[in-house]
Amino acid sequence: MNIENIYHRISLKTGLFLVGFTFLSTGLFAQEEWEKNDGEIEDVEIQIVKDREITLPKANRNFEKIPPSSIVRTQPNLEYFFSNLNLPLPALNIRVRPLRMKDEPLNKLYGNYVKAGFGNYATPYLEGYFSNKRDNQMMYGAHFNFLDSRNGPVDGKNSGSGVMNGNVFGKYFGSKVTASGEVGFDRRRYNFYGYPENQEVDADTLKQNFSVMHIQGYLENTQADAKLSYLAGFQFDYLTDNYEAKESEFQIDLNTGFDIGENTRAEIKSDLDIISQKDVLLDVKTRNIFRVNPTLTFEYGGFLINAGFKAIYENDTLGDSDEVHFYPVAKARYQLPSGFTVFAGIDGDIEKLTLRKLTNENPFLMPNAQAFNTNKTFQLYGGIEGSLSSKMGFRSGISVSTYKNMYYFLNSPLDQSKFMVVYDQGSTSLVNIYGELSYNRNEALRFILRGDYWGYDTDEIQEAYHRPNYKVSAISTYKLYDKFRFEAEAYMLGGIKAFDFNTGEDIDLDAALDLNLKAEYLFSKQFSAFIRLNNLLSNEYEVLYNYPSRGFQVLAGVTYSF
Repeated sequence: MNIENIYHRISLKTGLFLVGFTFLSTGLFAQEEWEKNDGEIEDVEIQIVKDREITLPKANRNFEKIPPSSIVRTQPNLEYFFSNLNLPLPALNIRVRPLRMKDEPLNKLYGNYVKAGFGNYATPYLEGYFSNKRDNQMMYGAHFNFLDSRNGPVDGKNSGSGVMNGNVFGKYFGSKVTASGEVGFDRRRYNFYGYPENQEVDADTLKQNFSVMHIQGYLENTQADAKLSYLAGFQFDYLTDNYEAKESEFQIDLNTGFDIGENTRAEIKSDLDIISQKDVLLDVKTRNIFRVNPTLTFEYGGFLINAGFKAIYENDTLGDSDEVHFYPVAKARYQLPSGFTVFAGIDGDIEKLTLRKLTNENPFLMPNAQAFNTNKTFQLYGGIEGSLSSKMGFRSGISVSTYKNMYYFLNSPLDQSKFMVVYDQGSTSLVNIYGELSYNRNEALRFILRGDYWGYDTDEIQEAYHRPNYKVSAISTYKLYDKFRFEAEAYMLGGIKAFDFNTGEDIDLDAALDLNLKAEYLFSKQFSAFIRLNNLLSNEYEVLYNYPSRGFQVLAGVTYSF
């Protein structure tokens, strides 16, 4: 709003005030005159001028700013005091019931099973395994197996064979000591069917049975990584056959180990064997073997070294007797930058030989076959192992050994269906070259391929009779959709020589080629059916001279787990 407009408003208001005042003054004056003149009205002329202009002087305006007052601000000195306030509060007792999650039920174990089946050659089969489940302190159970073929490859019943064995076992896990024990038996039935073709024989004279009873018990550390470890126990075996052979073996083992430093460990292994044998024409013969083997394991320059010696006393009646033998023992391992591991070592030992071991290798021995220990005077070995990928591994190596009293099998000149045990009391050299390749894909597919070559250089025996020169084996397992399980096995064994007393010549046996297959279908976790196919090529090969093996064999059955 400007000054001129304000001025006009003031002028108008002033004019109206003056006009009103004039009328009021005139009225009052006229009333007085009227009252004086008794109410007579005189002629009066009133003149109103409206164009009058009231002029006001201009006001002076001061535009100077008022200077701020100079105020000095001072910071007051303030002191703060803190004091702890301990307010006693009543105890708060909140009762809350926690929400507990339900434990997930454990999967039921089906470790126990019963198998039953039947196959050609009139072969019944029965097997059972029973044990306790999920016990942190105790494990116990029993196993039974029966497989008997009434007929065989030669003259039906005259070449039948079978096996029946069983055992009861138990193990108790204490806080510091673990105790284990086992009692069992093994019965094997054979027939001497290696007689000449078209020869009339009495079936009762062909029978041979081996019965073995055994009992054992051991005490050892519960913690495997204890600084001081030990193992002590015994084993007793007793063998009889269908003739008059008897053999008892009592063995005591005592092993201990203890840490000397951070990467050094000492071990002492010892055992005592007392072997007694008796037969038709053989008086009681007792052999003793006492072995002490102290070793020291340590690391040096990237090598893991195990070194020591063996001191062995034995009183064998063949060759040197009542003698103490010393053998150096050493083994070193070194890991290469590529991840492979190389190893090498030297060794020597008295290898215990019993009638039970001989009859497991060759059940067709003639009566009065004697067992003598084998002296491995020296062995040098080395090799390499490692992983080619996350699923494939390999191992290969070579060993060179010398032996005294190495044993071999020869057909008897009196009865070709029975075998003699002959010993080379000179020095036998043996070279073994081997290679192994393994493959494992998520436990669904496994495959192992191995090849071995053995080269013998005998001294007092013309050939290494009934010992192979090579063996190639392949084993594979495969699982399909958790319903099918397949197992395949193939092997080839060759280079076996025999001696024919009728012709006086060495015999080269044909290579043994065998292919076996097993398939199993799981109807459920508890019930399945299986079929085994052995010797699919139906090759009646001979590993022992005059003893052809069975041809194609089939065995089918079922399994129930609980």
